[in-house]
Amino acid sequence: NDGCQSSKHRLSFHIECLEPSSPLDITNKSNSDATKYDATGHCVWAGAFLLIQCMEEILDTGGVLAQIEDGRIIELGAGTGIGGLSMTVASKDRFVMPQMVCYTDADPAALDVCRRNCDLNSLLPDEYEIEELTWGEEFKKCDDADEKEMKMMFDLALATDVLYEIDLCGPLFTTVSQSIPVGAIFVLSHVPRACYNEGNPPEAVENLEQYIMDRAQEHGLVVEKVIRPPSPDNLDEEILEWCSKDAFRDSAVIVFRRM
Repeated sequence: NDGCQSSKHRLSFHIECLEPSSPLDITNKSNSDATKYDATGHCVWAGAFLLIQCMEEILDTGGVLAQIEDGRIIELGAGTGIGGLSMTVASKDRFVMPQMVCYTDADPAALDVCRRNCDLNSLLPDEYEIEELTWGEEFKKCDDADEKEMKMMFDLALATDVLYEIDLCGPLFTTVSQSIPVGAIFVLSHVPRACYNEGNPPEAVENLEQYIMDRAQEHGLVVEKVIRPPSPDNLDEEILEWCSKDAFRDSAVIVFRRM
């Protein structure tokens, strides 16, 4: 377990988004009529700011920069696209650029926001793709088997603040294991605020982070590194403009490697 320090570089990019809900709103979301229109993917959540706070340590993790360089990145549950955009900007500071980033989400409206954010940041058409994707399902079908395999395989997978329900672990890790080859990296920026439904295993309630790691291992994803945020008093000032000092309590960026 490593604790990250304040960021060495300031990341600069543009994001269109909505104001995020409180953790209580998230917990109550599943029982609300408001789910008829779910704006979850239109917001920037604490997990994205955790990713930015810990970005230097993520890039210093063995193999990450090598997989980013001229590689293909997939962001799962991309929402606004802030995860993929921040990783692209940060790696560019290291003189490393991915070939492309594929932003995926199950919500077409969120993908529209993501597409506008790619345009706001002047990305070229061949530098990104926007794809609708539901976890646990195969990627879109292609007539040619080689083309299908190419579309499914990426050099690095990324997700921020996406496990807001325990039941999402299985579908998420299924999709991750389908989308990256053996030896590739999956970066999960996790803030623990999951909803617990009737029938959830007690071990998920007792130790959510360990439960997530165990479910990942069942899908061939082994923990490479756990990066903790700095103490609240050492968070970057820019992060504190968006997050409270206790926003990252018990949080971590978990770096997995597919075995």
